Amino acid sequence: MAGACQQPHQDIQLGEQFLAQFPKYAERTVYLTDGCADVSCSPVLYMNEQARGIAPVRMTGNYGGEVLRRVRAFKPVDPLRGLFHPELAHYVGRARSTYANLVRVHPLSFAAFRQAPWHHYGLLSLEQTQLSMRSPYLDNDFVRTVFRAPESACANNDICLRLIVDGSKELRRIRTDRGQAGDQGPLSAAFSRNLLEFTFKAEYAYDYGMPQWVARIDHLFSQMRLERLFLGRHKYYHFRVWYRDALAKYVKEVLLDPRTLSRPFLEKKMVENIVSGHLKGNRNYTSAIHQVLTLELIQRLLLDPR
Repeated sequence: MAGACQQPHQDIQLGEQFLAQFPKYAERTVYLTDGCADVSCSPVLYMNEQARGIAPVRMTGNYGGEVLRRVRAFKPVDPLRGLFHPELAHYVGRARSTYANLVRVHPLSFAAFRQAPWHHYGLLSLEQTQLSMRSPYLDNDFVRTVFRAPESACANNDICLRLIVDGSKELRRIRTDRGQAGDQGPLSAAFSRNLLEFTFKAEYAYDYGMPQWVARIDHLFSQMRLERLFLGRHKYYHFRVWYRDALAKYVKEVLLDPRTLSRPFLEKKMVENIVSGHLKGNRNYTSAIHQVLTLELIQRLLLDPR
């Protein structure tokens, strides 16, 4: 892609150095964003810190799917049953009705004026601690134009591909990681899209989205390291495996700390079960670990007067 655009290119690696410093980056992520970004965004902090050594300004494609294709990343997700005290869980449940009222607007209004400033704020604020950000998909004139477009224009990827080819025909010939664009024949393109879409969903299923029954099967065949077949093709960080292996000591130190287990909003026994099951490898509690780690760091860094 860099060659097609006649731009210089450098690789940035996310590996052992980041994992060795994960506690530092997790704490900084929470602190720098006032708790609006959770610990799963810590790789973003690390990568943008590295990118700052290459250039002070970053051009981002964030918000493109939301503005052009009505992608909705901001939606309610129920927390793990039994993780939070019932009184708190009651208020969390009420958030669904609040959300239902918020989405009763034009889809682009929701994306530009609610999802972007609310849901994406934590990530943006984290990125801005390292770099100056440029977000062309939120350009006023661009958003104004999309508001005037017919709904049919946002129903598929045609407009996105048209924008690419208008900018660079060479770039349009390169297939995306989910099989879009490229200059293959119809049959080859269809096969490629289906295969890449499968690997995309398989990576999700082998990372934080792994169902519990799959986690039990994966544990039985753990010696085969099946995750190597899927992880790393589309995403550059994989917390399910990290929490289980490289970050297991940190997870236990924080989540099983008496201070954490004494929080009135958490159910102590469930937290202990989460740590035990995930670190053993036969359960997947990646999202719950994100939540509890983040809440505990908020408590320690921002709320605890000591």
